[in-house]
Amino acid sequence: MFQRDLFTLDRLFCPGPTPVPKSVAQAMSETSIYHRSDEFYKVFRRCTDRLAPIFGTTTLPLILTASGSGAMESVLVSLTDVGDEVVVINGGKFGERWEKLAKAFKCSTEVVAVPWGQAPTAQAILAAVSRQTNTKAIFLQANETSTGAYYKIDSLVKELRQSFKGLICVDAISSLIAHPMKMDEWAIDAVVSGSQKGFGLPPGLAFAALSERAWGQLSQRPRFYFDLEKERKGQAEGRSAWTPAASLVFALDAALQEIHEVGIDRVLAHHATLARAARAATTAMGLELFAVSAPSNTLTSITVPDGVDGQRLLKRLRQRFGMFFAGGQDELKGKIVRFSHLGFVSRFDLIDGVAALEFALREEGFHLDLGDGVKAAMQILASSH
Repeated sequence: MFQRDLFTLDRLFCPGPTPVPKSVAQAMSETSIYHRSDEFYKVFRRCTDRLAPIFGTTTLPLILTASGSGAMESVLVSLTDVGDEVVVINGGKFGERWEKLAKAFKCSTEVVAVPWGQAPTAQAILAAVSRQTNTKAIFLQANETSTGAYYKIDSLVKELRQSFKGLICVDAISSLIAHPMKMDEWAIDAVVSGSQKGFGLPPGLAFAALSERAWGQLSQRPRFYFDLEKERKGQAEGRSAWTPAASLVFALDAALQEIHEVGIDRVLAHHATLARAARAATTAMGLELFAVSAPSNTLTSITVPDGVDGQRLLKRLRQRFGMFFAGGQDELKGKIVRFSHLGFVSRFDLIDGVAALEFALREEGFHLDLGDGVKAAMQILASSH
């Protein structure tokens, strides 16, 4: 147990849930209206309309009351039948989730294993496709949250599309808002995301968008709750098939209003700047970046230095300074710190996070000159303002 620093408030620097801005929290706390009313349909449809340009599509993104994993499942069961050949990219815990879903629903699954912290190559993916007779779909992440590796999905899909004509389905749960997504332009057939990442909501909503081509290739599997065709018909009029998390829909409306007012391009540029600042701070403190070859605008993964107990460092950050950073998972437990700058995070929030990391590392016995990381971050932030 560490002594709490005076007057410290809890702060989120983990890649989900992310900070909830006051406008979103207020919208969520207001008295709800009946979800089968014209007033609610109007709000719901406004949300789907504003999600479309963030996904980069002219089709209708669907809002589901589920976790991001629910959206992943909804896409997989909607687009594959038992025995269909699929390729999944597994470069971390969430690539592993695609693999588990595909196998659970009895797809013939070819796995492309990617070293954690690195990005897959088109050559490796196409080699997996070549080992199958008729690949129905490729399932991959845009951003592997567990390692902090971004897959440069635009150039990767472009290279895949030179020869692959099947469906490409992307988990953009932690990349949307931080990285561009141009689903239609890049010829992506399905994109999923979740409320607790870049949108700055609590967990509870998930989003799924399908291309017109994907809508024309729906599977014959029995479906009930995740019947996306049924959802599509109702949500075109603002009606969800099942009882929605109404308070979260109002929160989403408020979050999308803020993003709309600022403009998605400015929001994307802001995330890119925060990421550069976090990486500069990391190296200035004498630390090593983990996903150095595939850096993400969502989070910065930092290798825990020799002589420092990674779990104890996270506990110190949380208990003493109120800073909730994330650690590594499975084989990376205790080996990395994940420093998120996703969602409604300001320049000053980032500086506070860097300062807390400096204090905590120093108290854990790591030698550094206090202020080096903060200065490096501030220089990036000042030059980009």
